[in-house]
Order: sequence, then C-alpha cells, then structure tokens
Amino acid sequence: MALQEAEGERGFSLRKLGAKLGCDPMAVLYHFGSKTGLERAMADLLNAELRPVDPELPWRDRLADLARQYRDLALRYPETFPLLNRFWVTGPADYRHAEAIYQALEDAGLEDAQLAQICCGLYASLLGLAAAELGGLLQPATAENLAEVQALPAEDFPVTSRLLPLYHKQRPGGIYETMLQTLLDGIEQQVPKAKRHGRKRRRSE
Repeated sequence: MALQEAEGERGFSLRKLGAKLGCDPMAVLYHFGSKTGLERAMADLLNAELRPVDPELPWRDRLADLARQYRDLALRYPETFPLLNRFWVTGPADYRHAEAIYQALEDAGLEDAQLAQICCGLYASLLGLAAAELGGLLQPATAENLAEVQALPAEDFPVTSRLLPLYHKQRPGGIYETMLQTLLDGIEQQVPKAKRHGRKRRRSE
C-alpha cells in the first residue's frame, strides 16, 4: 500500500497513507518505529521484486543481470527508487542480493579485502546511474540543449560541437549499458594478476 501511495501521487505522507489504510498515522509509525523505518521497509519491498540471479552463470553475466534489473526497477518505481540510495542495507531482500554480488565477485577472483569496497562501489554506481536516468541526466539531448550548444563558438568548443549529434541520438539505456560494461571491465582488472593468468591458462588447456 505504501508503495502504491508513493507512486500514485506527489507528496507522499503518513497522513495520506493512514487515510488509505483506515487507521491513525501514528499507528503506522508505531508499527515501523519511525518514518525512516517505514521508508526502509518500502525500499526492501523494491529489492524483493528483483529475481535471484542464476548462480551457474559466469560472474559477469550475474552482475549484468542484476544491474539491468535495478534499472528496470527504477523505471517502474521512479518516486520510490531513490530510497535505495538512502540506506546502507534495506533489509532481508537486500542482504540476499548483496550475497549474490559477493559470490560473483569472489568467483571473479577478487580477494576478501576487495569484496566489501567493490560491492559498495558497484551498488553506488548502478543505483546512481539509474537515478540519474530518472532525473533526466542520461536522456537524449533536447532541441533546447542542441540549440544552446550550437550557439557556442565552435572554435572554442571543438569536441563538444563534434559530439553534439551523438548526444541527440542516445538510445534509452545506452549510457547505462556502456557504463555497466566499463564497471565490469574495471572489476576484472582488479583481480590479482596471478589469478587472472591462472584462469587464462586453465581456459587454454
């Protein structure tokens, strides 16, 4: 109900939620402990909508699958999705997905000291990219954007002027996918060289 209320109209509030549920707003607060507790539970409901990744897939495919699910989740719940950026962990559903990420990173060859930092960095990058798309940052350039850049002196902004048509032709999700692959490439580069070389030898045997 809270998710429906938050997505259904602007200005989500405990008073409106209480009215929809037919109870005193303070009863909602009592149940969740605080408004923050309610919001954390709402964020975990979003995480619960993500399907578990197949542990038999290669590690890159597992992370890519989960990453694309996060983008889809953002598009389905644009008002509520930003809550995922507020909490270090949202609850049981989030722990399950984090464990899947840890397992994928471990299978990639990363060492324990790397897992926590790279997992948090991956979350921050993917959630941030999805939130940026919701906010308009990753959308194709509008006619107004194009006109503004075209008015710039081309000799002072040669690269900006050259790239202008590309920003106009951005396909939905294109930047997200490009950055996802860039992140996965970067993670692979963090694998200790000995493990990387050992993996290559096993593949060639």
